[in-house]
Amino acid sequence: MTKTFSLAGFALAALAFAMSDAVNRGYDPLTETVSRYVNLPYGWLVTVGLLAVAAGSAALAVRVGGRGWGGRLLHVWAVCVVVAAVLPADPPGAWGRPSLSDSVHGVAAWTGFLALAIAIVRLTAVGRRDPAWASKASALTVLAWASSVAFALFTVAFVDKAALTHTAPLGLAERIVIALDLAWLALAATAAPPRPPVPGAASRALTGDAP
Repeated sequence: MTKTFSLAGFALAALAFAMSDAVNRGYDPLTETVSRYVNLPYGWLVTVGLLAVAAGSAALAVRVGGRGWGGRLLHVWAVCVVVAAVLPADPPGAWGRPSLSDSVHGVAAWTGFLALAIAIVRLTAVGRRDPAWASKASALTVLAWASSVAFALFTVAFVDKAALTHTAPLGLAERIVIALDLAWLALAATAAPPRPPVPGAASRALTGDAP
């Protein structure tokens, strides 16, 4: 069920974010990040999308459990997305005087993006050595490289938007990162075999013995 749950979460997230951009006309998606849209009439779509990403990522983290700290970083990413969903961003124009909610949201978002970027690289490297991932290894590698480059450009755009020329297309950069990340996560959900059961767990469950 972890694969189905992951794919459903990622599909719902992509749909919610796309609908948010389509129905909310108050902001420019080229310049404003996805999370800012929570302040518009259909802002609940952003919250739904973020929670769906967190749920799908948590399911994938369970699925790839046992693959070291790459899998644990997926848990970090999922928790950060939940925090970002619960504590929304401020409306645009408040960069110099953010609320507490916006400050925590920003820290959670950047921590999560960084954790996911590292997790993608790590799990792709591990997957290339695992025969179970062989059929998707090349595609996962391409997406890992693309998402890493996109994250670097997103970081540059953020610095430019916040402190330099203030003209970088931050919203576009973030949407590219999100799209590539979701594509990698969805592909990983189809490639990764389910986590092997704990030895003796089935017999203990049948007999009612405590683990």
